[in-house]
Amino acid sequence: MTTHRTPRATSRAYALLAALEQGPGTFYQICERADIDVEDPRAEDDVRQILDNLVGNSVRFDGLLYRLAVPRRAPASDTAGQVAGPAFRGEQHPTTVYITRRVPEVRL
Repeated sequence: MTTHRTPRATSRAYALLAALEQGPGTFYQICERADIDVEDPRAEDDVRQILDNLVGNSVRFDGLLYRLAVPRRAPASDTAGQVAGPAFRGEQHPTTVYITRRVPEVRL
């Protein structure tokens, strides 16, 4: 299994990754969000190469937009998941199951 490290926080790759987390965009929109000046011809080539190889090829280019191929996981909420009891080892019989959701409490 190959592991990929997150780029250094001061690198262009990290800035591009942070810009892509804000949402998909064209090459120039991503560079603008990352505060990268691509007026220098060499800088544009470098940034395009970084986007092609960013974090284990997790950036996808479709049409005009660059987007993250694997979106980051949303933080778990208090009401996510189910409560499960211990395994039942007795005689099995079909039962109706009701799934309810709790309304999150608003704390001020």
